Amino acid sequence: MLYSLFLAFQLFQYSIQETETTGTITVEVSEFKNTDGHLLISLFNSAEHFPDNAEESFKNKKVEVDQNKLEVVFENVPFGEYALVFLHDENENGEMDTNFVGAPKEGYGASNDAVNTFSAPKYSDAKFNLNSKTKEISLKVFY
Repeated sequence: MLYSLFLAFQLFQYSIQETETTGTITVEVSEFKNTDGHLLISLFNSAEHFPDNAEESFKNKKVEVDQNKLEVVFENVPFGEYALVFLHDENENGEMDTNFVGAPKEGYGASNDAVNTFSAPKYSDAKFNLNSKTKEISLKVFY
């Protein structure tokens, strides 16, 4: 009987520890200049494919831009280091459009507002840690 109680306690404790190793990242993106198109947002868990290869990111979301401020939620994210990048894909072609000198023509951004006009954001500048049950991030769109 005592062994059964001990085993049940250990399993209960393990299940609590397991649920405490994931969290939810809530991202508020604001300052859209219009409500055309979609927000494409990618959550990366390494620098390897950041920021250009969204297919290789940890999670992706596509959200219709229907107001000046949007909230995107990533659930069941294991604790660790991450970085976000996003694009306001106004013409819905799935890629960032640039002008003749390579500057973006559509809105974009990254976590920690790690944006550059003429180069892609660096993972080291955009990274953040998820080490609690919830993390809220506020970002603005750069045009």
